Amino acid sequence: MRIGRTFPLLGGLSVLAFAVAGCAPSVRVPDPVTTLPARFEIRAAPGAETLVLDRWWLTFNDLQLTALVQGALKGSTTARIALARLEQARASRALSRAGTLPSGSISASATEQGRESLWGTGISASGQESYSANFVPSWELDLFGRLAAIREQADVGSAAATYDFHAARLALAADVASSLFQARGIAVDLQNARETREITGQLARAARIGVERGLTSGQDLARLEADAASAAAEVTRLEGELQAAKRSLLILVGTPDAPTASLDVAAELEAPPELPGATPGILLARRPDVLSAGLALQSAILDTRIDRLALFPRFAIQPGLGLNANGAPGAGGTGFWSLAGNLTLPVLDRARLLAQFRLSEARGEEAVVNYERAVQTAFGEAENALVRLQAAKGRTQQLERAEERSRTAYEIATRGYRAGLTDLTTLLQTQRTWLQVRSARNQGRLAVLTGTVSAVRALGGGWSEDGMPDAVAPKSDGSQP
Repeated sequence: MRIGRTFPLLGGLSVLAFAVAGCAPSVRVPDPVTTLPARFEIRAAPGAETLVLDRWWLTFNDLQLTALVQGALKGSTTARIALARLEQARASRALSRAGTLPSGSISASATEQGRESLWGTGISASGQESYSANFVPSWELDLFGRLAAIREQADVGSAAATYDFHAARLALAADVASSLFQARGIAVDLQNARETREITGQLARAARIGVERGLTSGQDLARLEADAASAAAEVTRLEGELQAAKRSLLILVGTPDAPTASLDVAAELEAPPELPGATPGILLARRPDVLSAGLALQSAILDTRIDRLALFPRFAIQPGLGLNANGAPGAGGTGFWSLAGNLTLPVLDRARLLAQFRLSEARGEEAVVNYERAVQTAFGEAENALVRLQAAKGRTQQLERAEERSRTAYEIATRGYRAGLTDLTTLLQTQRTWLQVRSARNQGRLAVLTGTVSAVRALGGGWSEDGMPDAVAPKSDGSQP
């Protein structure tokens, strides 16, 4: 075809395509900054700048916690599944981008023909050999940006998958820490139950001696032996709970076949570090689920743009090279080239393409709402986690004081009972009060630990953007791609 006469014709058809292409995408881009309050209602303690969100578990100065979290991030099934999904997303990105590149393949053939007499004199004639090779690629000209939008959408999808990958790892680290602290809480309860078993056993033995000597009644002995049996039953229950908690933690970190005895869970609940000061704006920069939702919105807008550009004409050029050769002596070969242009203009498909475009617009509006919901959910989770953490700290401080006073009252009642100055009912009441307050105190300490982990998780702690390969940062100005 004659190129000089063709391109003016293509230009005229492109003007017609603009006339039938329809309106531009109308998906609105929300500004989440204006919908968030300037600060959380709960403020950090003065000078609380000790906890680093990127690798928060290191700030606890807990070697066991650090080892378990790092082991889980490397070998647990959750981490491996997240990595496999990330690799799938990267492969899908490469596949989508490859679809926008020039295409074509080389074809070659070789033919050999022979002639031989099958009757008569038996004289044979010489055969003939021929060879050919052709290369005809196709290259679509991206005059309106459709292919660039497809490539950008592939990059955005891969970046969103990367944020999902880090979200899974963030949740995994928080789950490991919470599970470890829960197991330690059970170990503390078990230690207290064993101590209670020993105390009630001593009282029961003292009462038995008193009955034998006629100093106490059999009723007191029966009550004390019942309490001792109940304490022993509680020890048995907590021993089973601790073993189950160990097994669950081993499965979580990726070592399900390890014996539970290999995991030493200390009966201690140390105070966690203080959270740093934070504003709601940190959620937009650190929460991987919010960042992923923002990229999903960006992908929906790109999808709308791609469907709109599908109404435009597509131009492609198809250069060609070929070679033919004859194997006969002195025959030589022949080479040729060609250059063709191709135009695709949707005419009868316009109704279907317009419907697809409206569908992508509707999906874009849904992505807007999903992004707004992700921001609101993140703010609610962070605010609630900070509120609960502050309440747990205040409650634990009060319980520490209550445990100290109730223990003192129990010790006084014990000395009075042994001296015959306090009756058994008073002793048992003070004992139960002390044990209940001590249990509540331990639960309060555990709530502070797990509450700190929940707050860190809600604020987006546990990952760093420096470790995000091939990430595409969302547009900070909220502009439409």
